[in-house]
Amino acid sequence: MGDPRVSDFLALLEVAKTNSFSSAAKGLQTNPVNLLNRINKLEGYFQTKIFTRTNRGVFLTKDGEKIVEIARAVVGLLSSTRPSEAPTPERTVRIGGSMIAGEYILPCVISNYKMANPNMKFDLEILKPHAMLEKLEKGELDLISYIKQRGEPRSDEVEIAKDRLVVIAPPKHELLGREGLKLREILKHPLIMYEPDHEFAEVVEDFLISNGVKAKSLEVKMLLPDPASVIASVSEGLGLSLCSEIIAKKAERARLVGIVNPEGATGGRYSIYIKRGGEPMDEALNSFWGYVEKMSERFKGNLPCMLKMLYL
Repeated sequence: MGDPRVSDFLALLEVAKTNSFSSAAKGLQTNPVNLLNRINKLEGYFQTKIFTRTNRGVFLTKDGEKIVEIARAVVGLLSSTRPSEAPTPERTVRIGGSMIAGEYILPCVISNYKMANPNMKFDLEILKPHAMLEKLEKGELDLISYIKQRGEPRSDEVEIAKDRLVVIAPPKHELLGREGLKLREILKHPLIMYEPDHEFAEVVEDFLISNGVKAKSLEVKMLLPDPASVIASVSEGLGLSLCSEIIAKKAERARLVGIVNPEGATGGRYSIYIKRGGEPMDEALNSFWGYVEKMSERFKGNLPCMLKMLYL
């Protein structure tokens, strides 16, 4: 099953407006079976029921209401960025992404852009931050994307997503579900942390400092190279850890880990940025950069695909 198309979202919005497949089909000049297939496709993609069917018509479920908001945002964004004159020239945009940006954020951004700009091709490479910056400076990449602490973006970068650190624990850990837990109490448990050169290492360090926690006081059982190995180790009951909320929510839905929310903890918030190189941009690259800027302004870091990952 492929990703939803704009026509799928348009079908969803029409059915939600009319509460009827037959009425929506008339409005879109198609047949009810076609609309039903589109809704089934969306329900399969989001892994939830969108409509409740009754004798009075079809009505949105709670998840369906969230998905309709996503549909409105996506349709609005794509309609505002679709080329109005000549199509974008065929071109391969070379992007370097850190692990979080490259595996979770950029595929969503690129996929949505290509709905309106099919001629554009993308070469996405997952790299460590210092390697990305070096390639950008050499002209071997057109754009790079990475995480950093929140602040005013520079003129050559755009914020595309927001994320934060959360505490993850094994699925049946004693801390899960408890109210009023302080961060210090949580961090008394054995911990699994990141190797020093991982992009999370600095974010975790700043988070601990902002909450008055000294790294030397922690019982760190192991240092691992990436969130996937951290989640696997936490799932096996080897310890607790700090993790991206985007990744943690996905792992929680798969019942690999549980999320612990410490009371009164500060910091741990960061953003995913995309940065351009210093060379003048050609027409194709300028088109994609303009799309990214509009997307950033419209969603303020809360991309529709991130809403899906976090809440559905």
